[in-house]
Amino acid sequence: MVKYTDKDRIVAGVPLGGIGTGKLEIDNKVRIINVTIRNNWGNPIKLLRGFHVFIKPKDKRGFIFQKDGGIYKVSEFPGEIIYEGKYPVVKVVGKSNEVEVELEAFSPIIPNDLKNSSLPAIGISLKVKGIKEGKVAISFPNIVGSVSIGRVNESIRNGVIHKNLKANDYDPAKGNTTLISNNVSDIITQYNLKRKPSETMNFWLSQYENEEPWVKLNRGEEIEDNPHEVTGHRDDPASIIISEGEEMRYVFAWYFNGKHVFYPYGHYYENFFKDSSEIAKYFLDNFDHLRKDIFHNIVNVKEEWLRDAIINSSYILSSNTWLDEKGRFAIYEAPQNCPYLGTIGTCYEFGSLPVILMFPELEKLFLKLLISYVRNDGYVPHDLGFHSLDSPIDGTTSPPKWKDMNPSLILLVYRYFKFTNDIDFLKEVYPTIVKVMDWELRQCRDGLPFMEGEMDNAFDATIIKGHDSYTSSLFIASLIAMREIAKLVGDSNYVGFINEKLNVAREAFRKMFNGKYFKAWDGVDKASFLAQLYGEWFTTLLELENIVDENMIKSALESIIRLNGNASPYCVPNLVDENGKIVNLSVQTYSSWPRLVFAICWLAYKKGVGDLSFCKKEWDNLVRNGMVWDQPSRINCYTGKPEINYLDHYVGSPSLWSFLF
Repeated sequence: MVKYTDKDRIVAGVPLGGIGTGKLEIDNKVRIINVTIRNNWGNPIKLLRGFHVFIKPKDKRGFIFQKDGGIYKVSEFPGEIIYEGKYPVVKVVGKSNEVEVELEAFSPIIPNDLKNSSLPAIGISLKVKGIKEGKVAISFPNIVGSVSIGRVNESIRNGVIHKNLKANDYDPAKGNTTLISNNVSDIITQYNLKRKPSETMNFWLSQYENEEPWVKLNRGEEIEDNPHEVTGHRDDPASIIISEGEEMRYVFAWYFNGKHVFYPYGHYYENFFKDSSEIAKYFLDNFDHLRKDIFHNIVNVKEEWLRDAIINSSYILSSNTWLDEKGRFAIYEAPQNCPYLGTIGTCYEFGSLPVILMFPELEKLFLKLLISYVRNDGYVPHDLGFHSLDSPIDGTTSPPKWKDMNPSLILLVYRYFKFTNDIDFLKEVYPTIVKVMDWELRQCRDGLPFMEGEMDNAFDATIIKGHDSYTSSLFIASLIAMREIAKLVGDSNYVGFINEKLNVAREAFRKMFNGKYFKAWDGVDKASFLAQLYGEWFTTLLELENIVDENMIKSALESIIRLNGNASPYCVPNLVDENGKIVNLSVQTYSSWPRLVFAICWLAYKKGVGDLSFCKKEWDNLVRNGMVWDQPSRINCYTGKPEINYLDHYVGSPSLWSFLF
C-alpha cells in the first residue's frame, strides 16, 4: 500500500464512492475532504465539518481520533497516524498509550458487478484494541440541500436519515443521506454543529464547532437530542452513533436526485433503491461480500510498487465518472478545472482501461453515445460537453477541427470488439466509422494528417504545423484497425482501399525517421518527442501489426529512454533535444504527462527495450508530492511540481493498466 503519516502533505485522500455517484475522501488526518456526492463534481466541499471518530475508554479520558479536526476541548489523538491507501480501500492506524485504533473504509468496485460497483455508499470498520470496556462514537453532518434551511434528522432502525424538507426539484443537493451501524448503544439523532450565539461574539470562535456533545461524552454525561426542522442559519444539524464492541461497522450512504442546469440527470442507483436508507441497509447486510470481492486480485504483477500504482491509478472510477439512470456513462477529463465529459485524445483511451477490463458494458454505452454525436461530415467531437452528456464540442481550441479525434474513435471501437467479440455492435456502427475514416483522409497531405498550426490536436497549447509524429502514428494505427474492422464486416472493397492508404502513410512516416527516432513535427527534427509512438501503444495493446518497421520502433524507444528518460530528476518531459536538454517551446513541451509516460514505458517494456526505471521515477514523484489520488494532467519537469491550475484528477491516470493487457 501507499503509506503516509498525519504529518505528510497530500493533495487528496483515497476517493470513496461508487461509479457515477460522486465521492468523499478520508485523509491522513482522519478528516473527510473533497466531497462531491451532491452532484457537485466541479465544486467539492473541501472539508466536511462535523465528521469525527471519538474513543472513550472506561475510567480514562477520551480522545478524538483525528488531527486538526476542529475539536479543541477534547484531546485529539496524541500519537502518530499511519495512512495506507489502496483504492477503493483506505486503512488508518494509530497507536498511543497501549491503545490502538484501526479504521478501514471502502467502497466496492467489483469486476462485472455494476450494481454493487455503483453503490453511493462507503463502509467503515472500526476496531479499538487495548481497552476492555469503553465507547466509540462517530458523527456525520446533514448536508442535504444547498442551504441548511429545511434540514432535519430522523431516527431509523440502527441509525439516522438526513433530509431537507425545503430542497426543491432544481436543487442538485436534493435527496437524503443515511448513517447506520451494526452495533448501536445510543443515537443522538440531531445536535447543532454551530456554537451558541453567546459563544460566537468573537469572529474566529464562530468558525469553530459546537464541542458540547464531545465534552459530555468525555464526562459520561447525557447529550440532549433535539430533532427538528432547521429554520435559521445558525442551525446546522449533525448526528452521532454511539457503539460498544470489538468491531464496529458503519455505512454512510447518499441519494441525491435533484436536477440542475449542469446535472439534469438521474443516477444509475435510482433504478435499484428508493432512498439512502435502503442502500445503507443493503450495504450493511452484504458488508463482507462487498469488501472481499474488490478488484485487487486481478492486478497480478510482481513489483509491489507497480501493483500499488496500477490499483491506485483507477481512483478516477469514483472521482470522475457519471452514470445516469438511463445507463449513459462518461468520465470527466478533470472535474474541477476542465469539466468536459468523455474527452478523447490521450484521455478516455487511458482512463477507460479498467473499464474495458472490468465493465465492458460501460465502454459500449460510452461509445454508442459518442458515436451518436459524430458530425454530419464525419468529424468526431472532442467530448460530450461541459458538465454534460448532451452538448459535444469540436475541441477546446477549435476551430480548426482536431486531427486526432477520428483515429482515436476508430481505435476505441476496435478495442471494444477485441475484448468482447461483439460483432453486432461492430456491424451497427460500421457505416458511421467509415464516415469517420473518410473525414480523416480528407485532412491528409502526402499520406498523413496535416496540422494547421492552430493547436488542432491534443497538444493544444503548442503550435504544431505540418506533419507530426504523434498524430501520424495514431493515424497509421487507425488505418490498421479500420482494415480489420472492414474484414470483420465483410467489406472487401474497403479493405483494399484502406490497404492502399496504409502503404502510402507508412512510407511517409518512414521519411520522418532521422536514423534514431521520428521527428516531432515539421521544423522540430532533432528532438525526441515522447508521443511519437502513441499509435504503436494502441497496436501493441490490440495485438495488431507494428505501425512501421520493428527496428525503427525499437530505436525510437531507445532514444526516448536515453533522452526523455534522463532529462529531469523528477519526471519525463515530452520534448528533449539531442543534448539531453528539455525543449521549452510551450508549457506542454517542458512538462511531463504522467499518462503518456506510463503508456510509453509499458510499450518499451513490452518491446524488450529498457526497464521500468523511468516509469518508477514518474510514479515516485507523484507519491512524493501527495498526488496519488489526484494525478495532474502535466508536471513541470524543472521542478517536479504540477503547473498552477493544473487539470485535476486527470482522466488518463489509469494508463498504468496497460501492464494488465
